[in-house]
Amino acid sequence: MDSPFFTFAEALQARYGARTYKLTLSGGRTCPTRDGTYGPKKGWGGCTFCDAHGSASFFANEHRDLSVAEQMERAAVKVREKFRAEKFIAYFQSYTTTHEEIEEIRPRYEEAVRFPGVVRLAVGTRPDCLPPEMLDLLCAYLDRVDVQLELGVQSFNDEVLSWYDRGHDAARAVDALERAMSRSRELDASGAVRMLDVSAHLIFGAPQETERDLVETARVLNRIGVHGVKLHHLHVLKRTKLERRYAAGEFPLLEMEPYLERVALFLRHLDPGIAIHRVHGTAPHFDELVGPEWTKWRARPNERLKQMMTERGWRQGDRA
Repeated sequence: MDSPFFTFAEALQARYGARTYKLTLSGGRTCPTRDGTYGPKKGWGGCTFCDAHGSASFFANEHRDLSVAEQMERAAVKVREKFRAEKFIAYFQSYTTTHEEIEEIRPRYEEAVRFPGVVRLAVGTRPDCLPPEMLDLLCAYLDRVDVQLELGVQSFNDEVLSWYDRGHDAARAVDALERAMSRSRELDASGAVRMLDVSAHLIFGAPQETERDLVETARVLNRIGVHGVKLHHLHVLKRTKLERRYAAGEFPLLEMEPYLERVALFLRHLDPGIAIHRVHGTAPHFDELVGPEWTKWRARPNERLKQMMTERGWRQGDRA
């Protein structure tokens, strides 16, 4: 089925001309909402949705005590076997990977870009953990690989951000995205061969969220000109603040169809040139999932969204 939206896989194939897959790595150690940077001395215990693993994948969490090179070697074996991968993205995902001193971070990134077959260094972080010197560090690797900066925006609605205990507002997220995109455009204008790819991570499904928020989110991202968007549905994990709120009946969780309706609305207002990294999340630890149950499904939501949009004649950007 021809995809009604521009997938990240399509963007990677066009860029590298080969099967390119992420090697998800454990690099971050903590976050400002955990270590006391914000709030009480002992921190807030993280964002409301985040568990003790700090958004790490099952594989990255399982191998977090290994060196970066060892993590990559083990991950590369798996993706070569499963996907016949030819090139790799070194992806630092867990916790806030830039919430440390640069001299602590630099050796990990150096180790990652030296790994055979790596064509891109990808770093997930928060909008409030991107000082100018960190952006400089990331851009320093552009002489060897592309760099992908994934900013955990989550929402442009301040009420939602407060409900998530994020510790930053929407203005901070917009500022970080704009600064990163400004640097990316400067590189493009200079004729640089490699690119700084900027993407936004969003969570849909908060009780305060409205359809107007979804449309406005697309418009903000269109204006800023980001390269990509990664979507996640709100889900609840055990031993999180959200689990307590959900048990108390404070909010509902979206079933798959209503969630995909929201995603479709967002995509229709999003610039068709923005790559969609994914349209939903998958629980990395099934035994720790509270709900919704469809969080365990890997392919079905994506295929259903494509079917829904195709049947209705909808495409990404047809209302942008």
